[in-house]
Amino acid sequence: MIEYIPFRGGKRPFSTAVRAGNNLYVSGQVGIDRETGAYPPTIEGQTKQAIINLKTVLEEQGYALSHVVKMVVILTRKEDIAAFNKIYAQYFVTNLPARTLMVVSGLVGEAIMELDAIAVKE
Repeated sequence: MIEYIPFRGGKRPFSTAVRAGNNLYVSGQVGIDRETGAYPPTIEGQTKQAIINLKTVLEEQGYALSHVVKMVVILTRKEDIAAFNKIYAQYFVTNLPARTLMVVSGLVGEAIMELDAIAVKE
């Protein structure tokens, strides 16, 4: 069975997540504060907020960060990789997900990073 979880807070041309069997595919999460609409000014702040946003989507669907098996990370500045990894390592300590990291020239709004994830529950 496939279930499409719509974006909350308005219509978007994509789903927040899609559940296919035991797999949950989560769309890209940026470091925007969902309450205020503000982006933290630093990579550390945006990384923390994006992971909080990811965790919220996962938990709303009955998953946890520990269920994440694959992560795609997009940064806009190569020099932010070390700072990103430092924050990321606070949330992913054991059973580390497979991961792809890329640097691009720009993202939506004031975002300087984005991540998406695949989570699996057995």
